[in-house]
Amino acid sequence: MPPLALVALFQRSLPGLTPQGRAVINSLVCENGRAGSTHLLCERLGLRTRFQLNRLLHREGLPPYEELAGWVCVLHWMLRADAAVGHGEGALRPMAPDASMALASCYRLVRRVTGTHWRRLREVGTDEVMRWFLKRTCTPHARRTIEGRSPAVALVQSTAPRDQSTAPAGGPHRLPICGNPFGIAVGRPDLAYVTRTRAATVERLDLRTLQFRGGVQLGCTPTCVKFDASGERAYVTVQYCDEIAVIDARRDVQIHAFPVPGNPFPLALSPAGRTLFVTTNEDRLFGLNVQNGRLVGSLPLPATSHHLALHPSGGRLYVATRTGGSVLEVDTSRYEVIRAFALGGWPQGLAVSRDGTTLYVANERHGLDVVRLASGKRIGVLDLEGGSGNGAVSLALSPNDGVLYAGLVHSGRIAAIDVASLTLRAMINTGGRPREIAFDQTGKVLIANEAGWVDILPSDGRRMHQLDQAPLQSNSQAAASAS
Repeated sequence: MPPLALVALFQRSLPGLTPQGRAVINSLVCENGRAGSTHLLCERLGLRTRFQLNRLLHREGLPPYEELAGWVCVLHWMLRADAAVGHGEGALRPMAPDASMALASCYRLVRRVTGTHWRRLREVGTDEVMRWFLKRTCTPHARRTIEGRSPAVALVQSTAPRDQSTAPAGGPHRLPICGNPFGIAVGRPDLAYVTRTRAATVERLDLRTLQFRGGVQLGCTPTCVKFDASGERAYVTVQYCDEIAVIDARRDVQIHAFPVPGNPFPLALSPAGRTLFVTTNEDRLFGLNVQNGRLVGSLPLPATSHHLALHPSGGRLYVATRTGGSVLEVDTSRYEVIRAFALGGWPQGLAVSRDGTTLYVANERHGLDVVRLASGKRIGVLDLEGGSGNGAVSLALSPNDGVLYAGLVHSGRIAAIDVASLTLRAMINTGGRPREIAFDQTGKVLIANEAGWVDILPSDGRRMHQLDQAPLQSNSQAAASAS
């Protein structure tokens, strides 16, 4: 996620940017202006060519890409120098290694972008340098025109291969799809959505034919997706646009965009479907009215949260604070912390048993923690990586509460854990970087993998012993090996 100080500086100075314009700025800020080629930025924004990017920057009143990236880099250095006064007096030399640039190149970049030297920048201060940057943007009249323009929401065609064939019933198989698939959710028996973070798109997966059928272009870096109980409306966190996109899943069309403070990530929907919970990189939990997106409550967090889970009663929400080493139990009506479970490590994915008695926590430092909710005590710990320190990130509980699936992102595997005995049932070698996990109506396991595919596994670990020894194959690979 982007550095908050630099994001806040641009948001204050450029309040009229559209979500697409903010996405460009936030993407560059995330890399401190060193985002690399225009191709990578276009891929993240869902643009096909650099010419589309140039037209977008022109509409927003922003400088060309190379100049804009240079300004972001210079302003990043200015803020770091402001914080370093008294420890080197804001010199540029200590910051050059972090930018992977020679010191001479840093000085040349400053002069090329600003027209003056670093010492002069430090004399006038960050606010004055930002004013220099604003002189390179469009006029106030043009900016008012931009404020009145809403970004287009386009129906896009899938870039996934179209030679997919339905795999044998019940067997494991793989559906290739580019764009770094991350989030996945099932809405109806025939429908799942997959977020493609590097393609600015939510892709529609037909669960009957196991083919991708186009999708919705949303903006920069869609991550997590959540359906309502009807399966006809989906909510997607769009990180660098600072908003939650609302999609009509019957027509695959975005119908609303709920703005939130900061970059949103995990989502949870109340059982009654009235409140949408989300956390952002401002280290806060927010509750939004699903009808109009209005803020109904908030709570400061001790650290950034990447995962949420609701108690079946709906009255309690569990919030994992990764670097805080704890899971918070939050009263959803008063937005107050009831209890904090200090687990240590890096708590990540969460799941609550259907009877509401047990909380399961994926821990990135070892594997799995189990908390008895009646007493608030940890009753079990399972090390899934043999003490390597690279534990689980994502976590999902099967529909019948029989199996926990933990995504071991760092080793490219999925751990299938028997809930009754808390023992490892199978270690599935998926390769890549397995991320979010969902289940279809028959209990099959759907796993989005950032390396470029979606894996579908048999329900409840049946026939999993076939997967322990070799990585999964795509449908086309399996057909080739069979022939």
